[in-house]
Amino acid sequence: MHASDLVNYLADVIPYRRKSALDWILPVSVGIGLGVAVGVGVGVLVAPTSGEEARRRLRDNASRLRERADRVKDRALSAAQRAQEQIQESTGTTAEDRSFANDLAAR
Repeated sequence: MHASDLVNYLADVIPYRRKSALDWILPVSVGIGLGVAVGVGVGVLVAPTSGEEARRRLRDNASRLRERADRVKDRALSAAQRAQEQIQESTGTTAEDRSFANDLAAR
């Protein structure tokens, strides 16, 4: 008995039809779309703040995030410059023209 014989036998015993991609993609897409629409609707209805207040909070949070990112960038640049100086001191070379930290600082 071969595997194909077993598959054919089980196909006769169990009423199973292979589904194509279209048989499941459309219902899943519709379900996801409806879920997103219902979620947005419920979120708007139960939101504790008005639209203007929510936009203001988003702006404030975005500016704080931008400031924090600038601080992280400055710390990373200073750490890269310190590492470059340590490498130059240990090797006795100066590579100002090819400096990765200087390239980053120029951006």
